[in-house]
Amino acid sequence: MNIEDVKQKWDYHERDVAASVEMWDSMAQEFAEFEMPTKENSFLMKMIAEKNLVNNEGTILDVGCGAGKFSFALADTCHQVTGLDLSPKMIEKAIEKKSALSKENVEFFVNDWHASDLESMGYKGKFDLVIANMTPAVRNAQTFLKLNEASKGHCVLTKPIKRKDPVSDAIREMLSIEEKKESADIEVLYALELLWLQGMLPEMHYEEQLWEMKKPLDAAYKLYANRMKSYRALTQEEEKKIRDYLVSISTNGYVEENVETTIVTICWKV
Repeated sequence: MNIEDVKQKWDYHERDVAASVEMWDSMAQEFAEFEMPTKENSFLMKMIAEKNLVNNEGTILDVGCGAGKFSFALADTCHQVTGLDLSPKMIEKAIEKKSALSKENVEFFVNDWHASDLESMGYKGKFDLVIANMTPAVRNAQTFLKLNEASKGHCVLTKPIKRKDPVSDAIREMLSIEEKKESADIEVLYALELLWLQGMLPEMHYEEQLWEMKKPLDAAYKLYANRMKSYRALTQEEEKKIRDYLVSISTNGYVEENVETTIVTICWKV
């Protein structure tokens, strides 16, 4: 198998970008209420520090930065951080946080990484470190290879694998789209293959996690419906089925979900 073969196999395309934007916008406030990552509480931060992936003269690109959690955490380790995210609300929260935290060397932009032209953006080979942490911005070969194109030093990708989402999985089964998963098992395999085919030797680390989530019924409906719309269009009957199911499992107006997953961190030199 060569690089073109992998590109053909790993060829995800967003079905409803507007639904994805709405979904992530709805979670912006939640994402903005983060604990600052440190070497003590984050493997990603620990690895970047121990491997000296960036210095105080370096530049970092944070693809799919959300509300800026890691952009801010890394700001004190380098000269400049650029954060990109599809969600205008996430970027709005990040800019608010920037002012509150007085992090002047961080800038944020609304950006669809899938549609980005690095040449016109002036991003080709610009950054010493490119990170894509737990983001759907990297969902196919094209978006993965852009990480390499933007970097002149190292890249780090983190993805959830072996993931079990009880509520989402039940809804997928209801809609007969069981093959659509949040788990990135096959994506990680394709990413590794692309790196090996280019002669790169990535390092990997695994970390088991449990995410406990609790949302009001309306917010939960918006989240799960928009998640499914990112895979395919839904009929009104299907949307009603989703709401009825969420009502049936809700307690006191809230929907809870415990997600089990393993986070894989992949680091490589370009």
